[in-house]
Amino acid sequence: MKTYMTPEEHARLHRRRARQALGLLVAVLVLVGAVTVVRAGVRTVANLFDDTQQRQEYEDKLEGLVLFDPVPFDGIENIDDLTLREAAVWGCVYSIQETQGGFDNYNTDPDTEQLLLPSVDVDAYLAKLVGPSFKMTHKSFEMDDMTVEFDETTQCYKIPVTGSVGIYRATVTRLFKKDGLLHVTVGYIPTQSADDSILNAASDTPTKYMDYLFSRQSGSWYLTGLTDSETKPESTASSAAAEPMPLADSEVQDAILATAGDSAAASEAASGEAAPASEPADSTAAESSAADADSAAASEAASQSAAG
Repeated sequence: MKTYMTPEEHARLHRRRARQALGLLVAVLVLVGAVTVVRAGVRTVANLFDDTQQRQEYEDKLEGLVLFDPVPFDGIENIDDLTLREAAVWGCVYSIQETQGGFDNYNTDPDTEQLLLPSVDVDAYLAKLVGPSFKMTHKSFEMDDMTVEFDETTQCYKIPVTGSVGIYRATVTRLFKKDGLLHVTVGYIPTQSADDSILNAASDTPTKYMDYLFSRQSGSWYLTGLTDSETKPESTASSAAAEPMPLADSEVQDAILATAGDSAAASEAASGEAAPASEPADSTAAESSAADADSAAASEAASQSAAG
């Protein structure tokens, strides 16, 4: 039997199907939006705990200092003058290499072909590290195997052509705040072997760690000190854990007395064991004496019989 729909029912069916399709579309859009929001939230939280970019920034700032292994200091004004000059000039050179990929935008000395590094670039590098209020007087300085000359006329440092300088490269492993200061823990990776003859750039294992201390000034963090780090190299930490703790004086005396007591007890035990071993010898001697006495008596009796 055929069922016929009136035009009104047909229109009502089309409207219902349209509402169903719209509802499905809205549900899909809501689901997509929820997934997008969740993913964005996860990325935001991950970014809050990911300090990779910050660590890289401080690594670039401190590369010049780490190259020359400065001794600990409290206050930037107390840092060794030569170390600061070496760090400022060579740190600027390495920064240019990292950011610009080379020195195509810089002039060279026509006679020596040495790189001419403007002092303003060194000042800019130093300002990012220790703050704009710190001013360094530019002048020539001597290093172990070279002289870095400062040209007063051009206000440029003449950078000698060299393969590499410094004995360490930096890797920032940790950032944390303590007592109002930002501690930047830096691992020192040797660039040369123990005999200073072979480059060791392929190694990524720090041989020591130092904490560079930054104080907040005008909304930025600037270097203010250097101290030994609580972080230790794996080899040092493992050897320290394996090394036995030294005994106290009282414990040493107790150990000596205990050893002496053990020795006395051992001696007594040895004497006690040796005593039974001597008994057979004494018994044999007694038997021998008795036999001699019997022989003497028999001889005397025989003599008397012969005389009678």
